[in-house]
Amino acid sequence: MAQLNKVIQIEKYHEGLAAGVARMWNLSRDGWGGDTRVMTEEQVKKKEANSDNIELYLALDGEEVVGYCGLSEYKEDTGSLYIPLLNVRPDYQGHKIGKKLLLQALEKTVELGWPRLDLYTWAGNTKAVPLYKKCGFFWEDRDDSTHLMNFIPQVLNTPLLKPVFEKLDWYEDSTRLIEVKPDGYKENGFTFYEYSWQNAETSARVQFERTSRGISLIENDEFILQLKIADHEVIQEEEREFEIKLVNKGAAPLSFKASGIGNERIKYDFAAEQLVVDESIIPAAFTVEKGEEPSNWHTHPSISATVWINGLECELKLGVFPINPAKIEASYSGNLSFLDKETSIDVEITNNLRENADFQLSFAENEQVFLKGNMVTTHIPASGRKTVSVPLTVKKHGFYNPELTITATKMDGQKLSFKQDVSVAFKGPGARFGGESKDFWHIFNGLGQINVRKRDLVTNVAKSKQNLPFAFLTPKLGKPYSLEFTKKKPNSVTWETHDSSVDLKICLDSADMEGLRLTQTFRLFGDGILETWAEVENKGKSTYPDVAFSQPVHQDLEQVYFPLDGEVVYFSENRIMEIGELDPERITGNWYFSEGHSGPIGLSWSKDSNAGPESWQFIIEDQFGRLEPGAKAVSGTITLSLGAFQTVDDFIAYAEQAPVLKKPERTSELSYQSDQLVITPDADPKFTLKTYRNSYLDGTLTIGNENHEITAEMEKTFHSVTVPITASQPLSILEAAYEGNGTEARFKELLLSPSGRVTSNCEDDRFIVDNGVITLKSDPAFYPGIYSMEVNGHEWLANSYPELTAKSWWNPWAGGMKTAPRGINTFSLLKENSHAEVVEKKDCEGNTWSGLAITTEFEEHKQWKGVQYVQYYLMLPGVPVLASFAEVTDAGGKNLADDVWITDLFVGGNQLTYVNISVSDSQQGQAYHAGSEEIPLLLDGDSYFTSNCSDDKFYMIPNNDAYPTDAYTNKEVLQLVSRHQGEFAKSAPLFLLFDERRLTGDLLKKLRRVQF
Repeated sequence: MAQLNKVIQIEKYHEGLAAGVARMWNLSRDGWGGDTRVMTEEQVKKKEANSDNIELYLALDGEEVVGYCGLSEYKEDTGSLYIPLLNVRPDYQGHKIGKKLLLQALEKTVELGWPRLDLYTWAGNTKAVPLYKKCGFFWEDRDDSTHLMNFIPQVLNTPLLKPVFEKLDWYEDSTRLIEVKPDGYKENGFTFYEYSWQNAETSARVQFERTSRGISLIENDEFILQLKIADHEVIQEEEREFEIKLVNKGAAPLSFKASGIGNERIKYDFAAEQLVVDESIIPAAFTVEKGEEPSNWHTHPSISATVWINGLECELKLGVFPINPAKIEASYSGNLSFLDKETSIDVEITNNLRENADFQLSFAENEQVFLKGNMVTTHIPASGRKTVSVPLTVKKHGFYNPELTITATKMDGQKLSFKQDVSVAFKGPGARFGGESKDFWHIFNGLGQINVRKRDLVTNVAKSKQNLPFAFLTPKLGKPYSLEFTKKKPNSVTWETHDSSVDLKICLDSADMEGLRLTQTFRLFGDGILETWAEVENKGKSTYPDVAFSQPVHQDLEQVYFPLDGEVVYFSENRIMEIGELDPERITGNWYFSEGHSGPIGLSWSKDSNAGPESWQFIIEDQFGRLEPGAKAVSGTITLSLGAFQTVDDFIAYAEQAPVLKKPERTSELSYQSDQLVITPDADPKFTLKTYRNSYLDGTLTIGNENHEITAEMEKTFHSVTVPITASQPLSILEAAYEGNGTEARFKELLLSPSGRVTSNCEDDRFIVDNGVITLKSDPAFYPGIYSMEVNGHEWLANSYPELTAKSWWNPWAGGMKTAPRGINTFSLLKENSHAEVVEKKDCEGNTWSGLAITTEFEEHKQWKGVQYVQYYLMLPGVPVLASFAEVTDAGGKNLADDVWITDLFVGGNQLTYVNISVSDSQQGQAYHAGSEEIPLLLDGDSYFTSNCSDDKFYMIPNNDAYPTDAYTNKEVLQLVSRHQGEFAKSAPLFLLFDERRLTGDLLKKLRRVQF
């Protein structure tokens, strides 16, 4: 525990404290599960500028920020403020700083006249829960959250209770039992929370009813006052009674006055005035009108009575849960429905009566379905439940929303009749429609669907009811941003169908920015693409100088790709990505893409919008600026792809609106790489470890026998070290390990170290190039490619040199290796003029590669006439690697965008049957023998070839733009084929590598750093 330098002061946040707040969060990680993400001063400034906090209180020890407490309006319900975040630095816990911050927030809530203060925590927060309860919070008993409510502001602002608290200290005199478990006692369906206080002078207790969030009972030395209803559940449109009871505990009579007028949902009207000597009861009747079923998240429809005792006022409240004699819900088990095929829907009936009853459900005729029978009858015991199957045939896709007539017959013969809608979506291929259910507004298009939750406008996007992988959270208008739309009913919700899409439009009028109207559109296409945008119109008389729109989204991210620092960074499937682990300053694209169990999901946004993480949400923001009366502004379009794009490369091309895009290389969330792939023999290579998560490196990097400590205090997201190598090989593999941040990772890095020189000679138009390990031979007069490739004296290519021949499916057949456009057969290629030369080319890191350039000029072929291209076969001296690529030096006016280029090579040397093909799949590695039978294969990155005549393994590493490599063998040949497509003038190189060791595909891909 830290020693206090000064008395803790509570101050309001200003930007001058942002650096201190960032430091506080960075030193509070252990209190939040060991979170390692980093907060910066700029991030704090941005976060708090966009915050909807009414106040932000900070605890300071001198100039050190050691505590944080936000105060905002509660977004889930009316009538409450909310503490979105409370933190005390772990080394300062135990100094009652949390208590100071909570009491400051409570004091402000009382000052502003709000009746309640809420917060959320987690059930395992056993240190904080007793403090919360001591400060007046009650833990609500719910499965879906750990929600706490504090009614002390209402207690202190109630006139009837003010005389009591002139004698009592609400904090010090509390006698409430504090236990780390949910609060409340239950009676007739109600849940009550009770405060109690006592000191030498007096005592009091006050009860609050959970669903009304109001006072239901007050007892002090003078009286007991209580509002009572027989049951919490009340059948709609059935008259019931409530009563207000006053018990006089003193000798003097009490002036007792009460009145109440109903609301939209509950109808009652009463007024009474009495002088109470002993006790008195004021009864009144009420009726609950039909309406929506209340939510756990909201205050329920309530009876509210204003009471005066001796002229001092108090409001009493009890919430009710309106019910029908039965609750009816319908569902369809399938995701798609099929026309004119018999199926069924399931109808679940819950008997809300406290006695057995027979229920009859009557379905009206509907053109959308054909029902075998329009009537369903079943017997259900008291408070029981039963599901019945209703056979039907779907005649038309769409939203089936019939109004049922239900009759409940009690055992004494009394009948209760009511009507209720049920809703079922019958989805079908190409079917576009919208509809409304009890809790949601929907649109459907083919498999896709959008569900907008009525209670808070959270919008789920999915392809089925069970799997809801993505949500658009409640939109916000600002600045400052407001959470008003979480509790606001839309002016209108409309549907509109187009040729290939269906729209859902939600219209909302702002109260916080009076006169501004927000219209949000969701447009769903049948291929799984959703577009959404917002329009803001100033329909008022005031000018707003700084209008902005914020659209938060949430997704559980698995196997996700993000554009960071100009790289495509992959976050592994094993460690789930939390959006808050991203540094917004490092995002360099307008998209992200994930490949989790819900399928491929991509999100993109306008390049004019601002986007970045904020806590557990990802925020996309548009700045509209000044909005005069009558002015309109439209946000950028956000696009969500649910399976429309299967790969990250395709989605990047869509997001960046690039019709043809070279595939970017991916890098890992924790990358380890040598600064140079190719090193000189006397150079010590430099390696860099880099994390793309928003946390500092904190651990040990081990390279060989050297350990390098990296501490969080160094504040590094990357760390570079130089490693001496005593005896480098032409092809070296250096292993490293990192242990830190709760992670153990192992790395392998590839290094190429050239030595010697590349020699060449030309005899009779036959070119021979030798780097000391690999010898290449080419004769353009025979065939435009290389016909021989010897590695350490072993021939790997099969060929017919010097004469063309017929072999297997090919006539003529030359063998060897070449690159040519698809569709050019051997006869056509041989008609064109080809020539070769020895060349040197520098790669992107400045290294000189030497080898052959074979140029072919098309003069005869009708479609390719005028095109000239060059094949390169390049090597470094002494290194067992061949790089090959093609470059179009003259397109001859031809559009090459849709053309596929094919590199093929025939492996086998003198003995085809000596060659083995090793491939791996998800289960196990397998080997195939060339020359034994016809076998087509698809090679993965870990595949390689061996020969009984060589110790080397032969690896082929296609370029990143290529399709998967094909292999085909029969009794005569073994052919390898690599295909790539693009309108670029120069392909990325593919590589052939020879080494005795078993190398992984991930290691071999590091050669792709080499570009020309």
